[in-house]
Amino acid sequence: MKKKKKLRLSFIGGGKMAEALVRGLLDSGAYTRSQIEVGEPDGGRRDALKEAYGIRVAKTNVSVVSRADVCILAVKPQEIASVLDEIGPHLSAHVLVISIAAGISTHWIRERSGKARKIVRAMPNAAALVGESATGLYFRPRIGEEAKKVAMGIFGSVGETVVVDKEEHLNIVTGLSGSGPAYVFLFLEALTDAGVYLGLSRDVAARLALQTVRGSVGMATELDKSFAALREIIASPGGTTVAGLKALEEGAVRAALTKAVEMATRRSEELSL
Repeated sequence: MKKKKKLRLSFIGGGKMAEALVRGLLDSGAYTRSQIEVGEPDGGRRDALKEAYGIRVAKTNVSVVSRADVCILAVKPQEIASVLDEIGPHLSAHVLVISIAAGISTHWIRERSGKARKIVRAMPNAAALVGESATGLYFRPRIGEEAKKVAMGIFGSVGETVVVDKEEHLNIVTGLSGSGPAYVFLFLEALTDAGVYLGLSRDVAARLALQTVRGSVGMATELDKSFAALREIIASPGGTTVAGLKALEEGAVRAALTKAVEMATRRSEELSL
């Protein structure tokens, strides 16, 4: 039987998200160090990545792309135009191009990337740093099932993946899960402050708040019930939880969260190319 070719992954940019993906891919065993290379202009970052993960690093993006089967664009949106102008002529048609640059459409990438035909957009979130990302993926039409499988495997190494059928829905993904960790941290901060206000030490209140959220996520994952059904498990009629939920509804917390996701989505739309 013919051995399956080992793909070569080239990252353009060696920032935190690229590092999170590198770590996830290596930890999962999906890729080896010899398969991964990073193009990064900052010498300090190159040295840090090479020392930490034993991967190949390069100063120039062109040299990285020339050896790639998969090219992951891990640069800031404002840098992607110059990057694509640089590497576009060197991207062959077989290369799978994956962009994690927020707001940059696959059509725009296609127009700036020479012969590249297989293009994917991904919207991971900051929890990729600890292997718990929620990543939305959009596949440009006709990229092929194998390319889809490769992309899902890469981001599956750092968390959960979902696929959206319409590219514009990635703006909603940005507003919900892309920005979502910040909403959760604000909630944790507010719970902690409430505990302190009522007399707990900050350390105790923070530990209780964090474990409460951790445990709630565990319940939702393990019990396989709707969020409303899970809430009913805790909210006994006439009890303390019902009193607390009533205060949250009166404070329009549900409406405020909806508005937060909506406003973040609208801002993502405004920044899109």
